[in-house]
Amino acid sequence: MMNAKLDDIKPISTIAILMALVVWVSLCLVALWAVVNLNLRDAEKSFTEHGEDYVDKLNRSMVSSETVLKGFSALFAAIGNTNPEKVSVYVRSVIGTNDQIFALEIIQKVAKKQLQDFIVSRRLSGTPDFMLKAFSFGGHRGWEHPQDKPFYYPVIYMESLSSSSNEIIGLDVSSVPFLESAVTQAITLQRPVASHPFRLIQGNLAYVVFCPIRSEENMIVDMIVDADKLQRPGENLMRDGFSATVYHKDFNAQDPKGQLFSVAGRARSAIEVAIFPIFKHQKSLASMGEPFLIVMTRQAGWNDLSFGLIGLMAVLSLASSAILYRYLRSIQRGRLKHISHQNMLWKLANQDGLTGIPNRILMLDRLEQAMAVSERSGQYGAVIFLDIDNFKGLNDTKGHDAGDLLLIEVAKRIKSCVRDVDTAARLGGDEFVVILSELGVNPAEASAATMQVADKIRAAVEQPYKLQLFDYQVTVSMGITLFKGNEKTINQLLKSADTAMYQQKATHH
Repeated sequence: MMNAKLDDIKPISTIAILMALVVWVSLCLVALWAVVNLNLRDAEKSFTEHGEDYVDKLNRSMVSSETVLKGFSALFAAIGNTNPEKVSVYVRSVIGTNDQIFALEIIQKVAKKQLQDFIVSRRLSGTPDFMLKAFSFGGHRGWEHPQDKPFYYPVIYMESLSSSSNEIIGLDVSSVPFLESAVTQAITLQRPVASHPFRLIQGNLAYVVFCPIRSEENMIVDMIVDADKLQRPGENLMRDGFSATVYHKDFNAQDPKGQLFSVAGRARSAIEVAIFPIFKHQKSLASMGEPFLIVMTRQAGWNDLSFGLIGLMAVLSLASSAILYRYLRSIQRGRLKHISHQNMLWKLANQDGLTGIPNRILMLDRLEQAMAVSERSGQYGAVIFLDIDNFKGLNDTKGHDAGDLLLIEVAKRIKSCVRDVDTAARLGGDEFVVILSELGVNPAEASAATMQVADKIRAAVEQPYKLQLFDYQVTVSMGITLFKGNEKTINQLLKSADTAMYQQKATHH
């Protein structure tokens, strides 16, 4: 019958031709995807390399600024009070050669009870108009009287290229919450700490880095960095779909309040946004405490693709379609024969020829799998041995045909009583094995569940049978053993269940 069916194979049908075309289209799409993916990987690699190069330059700029600040702190600690003019010469020199440094300042911590004496001393020491003041960096942006509090942090020295820098003298830095937070952290941690970005009184977008002076307990130096002077991405990055944002880690990248700067190239089209990926590169900048991060993205687009290579792949795909069509016709018969042969061999090797359920070989494999699952999950499993009592008497009195019909019906009833994850198999003769899996981690509950299945099988199998022209009823003997993982070997499990079955069979006689 099987050979006749194979010989009856007809020429490839219209449906098969359409399937061949689908295969061809799929091959074209796979080839196209491979080329596109290669192009996009090259584009992403270029983006990452240029991005790393830019981050390295930006890091060098920020680290050099902090080196200046540390030098300023060390110089002031050494000679600040004895030779302030030398300090000023140094400050003017570094400001002149570092564009991003807007100003260098000195701040002094003053207790409320010492404030008046402090103001008088500042006026007598060369700043006759010195006064303590505050500035609102909020919506109205203006000078205001400082609030009453235990400590103040006024600016007592400032060097800047800006002509309006003198008006900053006396500004209480602690009147601005985010500046006060940065100052407090710098004193507590004894290292430089950067503030949030903000608009200076002069209007520049900037941030301040505060650095304690180790030898001066109540003095702090700070550096104002002009964000507009930080190096921006070059032309190798500023392409279509590119964006870069440098922001403080206390904020979201999209929050303008936390951004030092945000730049972007020309936007991609809606189609490009829908079908192409976005490359992303994010890093912490190498400043003290790493308070700033940079995130660069680039939306890929049409100009990242090699249309010449894509065209070549399309031509090759068209040429392969004819070859594919002929190939499908030639392998159709051979593949069907091979599949049929393999199925037949598998059934012969793994299925019981009479009942169609798994035989001993497949049962052993299923039991090994069940034990492996139990080992991983920690749940119990069970093996049930089942034997038909006095089966030989049926064969002797009614013939082997009747016995075969009974075995077929018994197999059907056993299989109907178990789950898909369980296995019902025939060992040979009138012996059957049931493998139960996933019975829970509690041995008592697993035992109860096994007994419930066993009772269900017994009730089903011991119902009357209609065999040919007569009715027949059987009883069965069962042996049950639980297992968990690989605590027992397969042979030990089968022997334990077999022994239990024969012990029960002995009680039936």
